[in-house]
Amino acid sequence: MLLESGKQNESKISILSGGTASCSQDHQRWYVLKAKPREELLCLREIKQRGFEILCPMTREFRFRRRRQETVPLFPGYVFARFSYPEDFHQVRWTRGVSSLVRFGENDPPPLEEAVVRLFMERMDEDGVIDTSPGLYEGQKVRFLSEPLRGMVGTILKCESAQGRVRVLMDLLYQATVEIERHQVQGL
Repeated sequence: MLLESGKQNESKISILSGGTASCSQDHQRWYVLKAKPREELLCLREIKQRGFEILCPMTREFRFRRRRQETVPLFPGYVFARFSYPEDFHQVRWTRGVSSLVRFGENDPPPLEEAVVRLFMERMDEDGVIDTSPGLYEGQKVRFLSEPLRGMVGTILKCESAQGRVRVLMDLLYQATVEIERHQVQGL
């Protein structure tokens, strides 16, 4: 599996399959790698070039200061790689962007269950993004999170919008309807 799309490779890469690693696929297991700060994408590219399968689930997150949605790692600072331990350990560990292999104490690193990795892969869309947005539905009571309506309560009238907006009926003395972005309300 290789998920890349044109010029935006930096933000879209989440699953990469490399060529052949030193051992057969039968002996390879999934492990958690700690990436250097904000170098998950570098880690992905470099490990892929060494021939290993790698996974970095992404999610979309609204950045209030930048006032836009960005694609970011679901687990910042961590990626999953499939390799044979201990045979390929040094090759993976000394890859650019990798800080360490996650382990508990001095013990060998615990491999991830295949079912966990399969679950991530099943929930990813074609861009490698897992939807973690709150499930809002029509008729649900919500609280506003941003000014000038912060703290007020309303009821969702419509939440199917191509722009990711919801229409909310305000619980006021008079009936007022506002249309705002999904990240500005929280379900009660």
